[in-house]
Amino acid sequence: ASATKEEIEAIISSVEDQKAKGNEAFTSGEYAQAVLLYTMALDEAARLPDASNVTEKLNMSVVSEPLEQLFPRHVILSNRSACFLKLGHHEKALKDGFDAEILNPAYVKGVFRKGLALHAMGKYREAIDALAKAQKVEPKNKQIKQALQFAEIRFQQEMRKRMET
Repeated sequence: ASATKEEIEAIISSVEDQKAKGNEAFTSGEYAQAVLLYTMALDEAARLPDASNVTEKLNMSVVSEPLEQLFPRHVILSNRSACFLKLGHHEKALKDGFDAEILNPAYVKGVFRKGLALHAMGKYREAIDALAKAQKVEPKNKQIKQALQFAEIRFQQEMRKRMET
């Protein structure tokens, strides 16, 4: 049975509510609580009629065109990625950043967080690629520019170390 317009609106309202609570928790520095709230928002979004399209797109793991969604899940994934970065869960941050990018490659925060996670994992070459991609989308963003410069420096330091050994 397909959901009625009212049911869809109720689900979207619930997702928005969980996301807003997640944002409040993040702002208060309660990152683990924010992860929980963002996860609840994503679980709620899984009840929307477009959920199978989203799952299919994520399973393909291919960055292409943005996916039309009833609710922009890439924003929640990107926010949760930021929490995971703060908590030091870099693999989870990377997965959420990558999933956000798959759902909407033009959403710079997802790509940026993917780059930050790669950097935190010491994967500087890959971090540079992701951050350069984010910079292409938002060339005036100082945070992205700084992160890219930092990754490039770390990459060069790593290359020098390899030459010495």
